[in-house]
Amino acid sequence: MSHIRTLVAAAALALSASSHAQSAPTPGTDPSAPPTAIDAKSEPYFIVTHIDTRKCAYPMCGGYFVKAVDSPLTRCADGKLAKQCHAVELDTRSLGWSDEQRAKFEASFGVGKALVKGGPQPQPRGLYTGEVLRVTEAWQGQGTNKRPLGTFYSLKNNGIVCIQAPCPSFSLTTLNRPATERTIDMPDFSPARAPEEAVKAAWAELEQGPILAAGAVVPFPAGGLQGTVYGHKLLASEFYLPAKP
Repeated sequence: MSHIRTLVAAAALALSASSHAQSAPTPGTDPSAPPTAIDAKSEPYFIVTHIDTRKCAYPMCGGYFVKAVDSPLTRCADGKLAKQCHAVELDTRSLGWSDEQRAKFEASFGVGKALVKGGPQPQPRGLYTGEVLRVTEAWQGQGTNKRPLGTFYSLKNNGIVCIQAPCPSFSLTTLNRPATERTIDMPDFSPARAPEEAVKAAWAELEQGPILAAGAVVPFPAGGLQGTVYGHKLLASEFYLPAKP
């Protein structure tokens, strides 16, 4: 347990340092442009910020508020940018789910234990028009921490094999910022405090394609005389596998 606390503390320190680095404008962008941090060519990934507890009629109220991860602003169903957007429910028709499957996933998504890719849009709900989050990808969190900490990434095995450490065998791309790919030596899933079966499933999934994770990249001694050669690993406060409700 003390080992996990040390890892989480290191992740928090790394996150604090990375937040200053991410505040600088991305090379090749206009610093005066609205800070959407969302790639217009791709749909963003969303997480719930809190349940909508307002007392008004459905579908104006109910559901939850969501935000695009790794971004200060999110484009809502009305086309405006805001810190968070209202979504009365998920539209998972593109995933082919039944109502029961959608409800099971929403129970997890509504408390911040899942991510979706898609976009808010207005849709008819009874006599009114509601703000709905259309979903094209759904990802289930595997850890037991109350909330994810750090930057959200797409993590993949890039196929690089080395004869000695350090070895940049994995690639990270910051979600909603696709031009930010970097390499690391390995992910460390232990800070997420996930069941052993989930960790094994994550490694198996990485053999087939990418998974999602939240955390911080930190250096670690990877070899050399007296540990003078350093590699980098992702301390994952949470990791996400494709949702299969």
